Amino acid sequence: MDVFRMWMGETLSFNQPKFCSTAIWNSNGITIANQSIVGRYPHAIFVNTNNTIYVASQQHHAIMIWQEESINRTKIVHGNFTEPYSLFVSSNGDIYIDDGKKNGRVQKWIEETNNFITVMNVSSECGGLFVDINDILYCSMSEQHQVMKRSLNDLVMGSNRVAAGTGSLGSDSNQLAGPLGIFVDVNLDLYVADCINGRVQLFQSGESNGSTVAGYTSLNPTITLEFPSGVILDVEKYLFIVDHYNNRIVGSDLNGFRCLVGCYGRGLQSNQLDKPFSFSFDRSGNIFVIDSLNHRIQKFKYLKRYCGKTSSVPQNIYSSSLTNSNQIYYRDCDKQNFYYESIQVKVIESGSYSFRGSGDIDPYGFIYKNKFNPLDPSENLLDQDYDGGADIQFKLNIHLNSDMAYILVVTTYESKETGEFSVVMLGKNKVIPERLSTPINMQFIFSSRLTDSSPTYCRDYQVPQCYYETLQIYVNTMGLYVLWSKSNINTYGYIYKNDFNSLKPFENLLLSNDGSKQSSCVIGDRCNFYIKGIGLTLDDILHDELRPNTVLNNQSFAIKLSAGLTIIMFVAGLVNSILSFITFQSKGAQQVGCGMYLLASSVTSLLTMSMFMIKFWFVVLTHINLSTSLSVLRGGCVSIGPILKLFLYLDGWLNSCVAVERAVLIYKGVNFDKKKSKSIARRTILILPFCIFGTLIHELVYRKLFVYEIGLDKTDTNKTNENTNNRYVSCITRYSPSIQDYNTAVLFFHLVSPFIVNLFSALFIIFGGARQRSMARTNQSFREHIQEQFSEHKQLIISPIVLLMLSIPRLIISLLPGCVKTSENLWLYLGAHFISFTPSMLIFLIFVFPSKLYMKAFKQSFIRIRRRTPP
Repeated sequence: MDVFRMWMGETLSFNQPKFCSTAIWNSNGITIANQSIVGRYPHAIFVNTNNTIYVASQQHHAIMIWQEESINRTKIVHGNFTEPYSLFVSSNGDIYIDDGKKNGRVQKWIEETNNFITVMNVSSECGGLFVDINDILYCSMSEQHQVMKRSLNDLVMGSNRVAAGTGSLGSDSNQLAGPLGIFVDVNLDLYVADCINGRVQLFQSGESNGSTVAGYTSLNPTITLEFPSGVILDVEKYLFIVDHYNNRIVGSDLNGFRCLVGCYGRGLQSNQLDKPFSFSFDRSGNIFVIDSLNHRIQKFKYLKRYCGKTSSVPQNIYSSSLTNSNQIYYRDCDKQNFYYESIQVKVIESGSYSFRGSGDIDPYGFIYKNKFNPLDPSENLLDQDYDGGADIQFKLNIHLNSDMAYILVVTTYESKETGEFSVVMLGKNKVIPERLSTPINMQFIFSSRLTDSSPTYCRDYQVPQCYYETLQIYVNTMGLYVLWSKSNINTYGYIYKNDFNSLKPFENLLLSNDGSKQSSCVIGDRCNFYIKGIGLTLDDILHDELRPNTVLNNQSFAIKLSAGLTIIMFVAGLVNSILSFITFQSKGAQQVGCGMYLLASSVTSLLTMSMFMIKFWFVVLTHINLSTSLSVLRGGCVSIGPILKLFLYLDGWLNSCVAVERAVLIYKGVNFDKKKSKSIARRTILILPFCIFGTLIHELVYRKLFVYEIGLDKTDTNKTNENTNNRYVSCITRYSPSIQDYNTAVLFFHLVSPFIVNLFSALFIIFGGARQRSMARTNQSFREHIQEQFSEHKQLIISPIVLLMLSIPRLIISLLPGCVKTSENLWLYLGAHFISFTPSMLIFLIFVFPSKLYMKAFKQSFIRIRRRTPP
């Protein structure tokens, strides 16, 4: 097709193809560059009219250039730019590159001289760059919520002008929220991917107020966008958009918007994308996509041969009606009832098909692959459409494969609407629709009531004292049956096969309608859920064992034993800290920095064991007492965990400081400066907590209280959200992949680094001491001196190894998947939890007991205390 346009004598550098009305792209992409070429998390791509591909590599700080037909890069331009989000290439080959995140500028690489110059000063990264036909450079500053511009013809680089946005985050017509990709047409109209607002805004030339041309707030909302990040216009001004969080590229035509590529959900397969960021067309209309989280560039071929081959003559017309006897489901999270009809679509030949619905009702169309689950309407969903008020009330344009089963679901925009509808099916070959959902024929009505005399059980192990009634159902004819309840109470329904055991409510369970996901990985329902990440907490370990509204005496043996162990360990830690404090508070023990470190360590050990005690009882008591206020739960969630880690890590690092001090003493010998040692110790003890807290600050940001109302009927406005018996509360952390990697690195750092410091310091003490003795006592070999030193200081080697071994269980449970079923190996996880805190109980045994000097100081301090104490 090779379309590129000329305006005012200037050749555009980018491609604006013209597509046929039935344009489709191959759903399977070709990887033209992977992580080894473009690095991790690429963002910016540009394909010029010569089919030269330009990609900005964030990892390599370079621009990769190659011809589309070539598999080898023709040029790599290295520059002093950091994490570029966008680039633009002019018709003469000059490259404009975003360098705003750290350096606050836009750079221009001049092809003729191979030099970089600064052409624009900015105050954030440029989520999009564009140069219009008048040589005006535009930058969408996502952090400032504005699009700025300046003329490249100005000899002096002055201040920028505002092209769109007020500079404050908002959704008004003159505001933007995190703008990313931009496009300026030949009329100087500006199109902005208004990311956070989930829309594309059009700012006509000279206007400060924009209009929404794509997104649910547009005048004709035919598509919903989730964080759009890129926008391009074709030659006929149809929009093409990167729908970032929906992991797809969408485009418009005469019939509205439709999914073009990445229409099969998030993933790594050739027909899937994972957080695409930007894209570009080549001369032939092929789409090149930056598949950011898959660290690759995908090429989706434009299938021009299919143009004109999709017949405009209907291949089939399906007519039916929604009545009171149709099946009902919750279409979305508003929990309103909608009648629906599901239709299996059999495809004879793969190709592009269109489903157009209309009727007396206001129909809403959905299409699914493989199967439709009315209990989770988001599962297997490919596309959906609603366009109320038009002759065609919904329109689904989609590429279907002959080897795949598809389900078309027709429902209504308003709840419980009934009437006739029809679906016109267009395509290259006939499709065969077959009704799946059957009308409900009332077979039997059962009436009863739950009273105070009804039996009770603990539903879902979460809500105690639920009244219940069991019914045995005999089925004469196999088929599809629907059980529907109407009641003045909020009822739950469960179907079991063979038998129901009230003590094991998940045993033999076939189906439930309470909406909760019965997965140990997921908390909540499809409208409010949390997927557990990496790491087990005490909350996770004890959750299934704790019985709400039950006194401690009636809790399980595991809870009572854990309570006893916690108290014993706290008392042991208290005794250890007091004995250590008695030893190191004396002036004799504080002659050098070691004594000061160990005095501080005795205090942090006590604080660690105190927080260990507080953590356990906070988890237990808040789970037992369901009426605990959310503010108390939220405060404990945010604060207790990070504070406990702070003291735990501080304890380990103070012990490492002791090892370093001893190694320095061996190295310096008689030149060791005790005053300087104490001065350094004071500063280290003051600074170290702040350094450790700095590595844990992300926990305060990402720790949140997840509240899930288990039994609340959200459609009944007379009910209160304070029904705590129907509340599931959990302290969670929602980490992004990069923050999760950082959190894991912090965990390893605070565990392994003190061990390495301790071990190397011990080895230095042994070998350094042996070297000094071998110089003074030459009648023994160096090996004999090493053996003597090892025998004398073997506790310095053994102690860090023991501490590491005791800390490894904490590392293991911190890296286990959060969805592991702790009830299956409860004692294993509880044991690991308790063992990981034993190092904080061993300061006296590790540092005081083996040392003659410190034992002497302890005895002297103990004698002084006894003398002061009256008989």
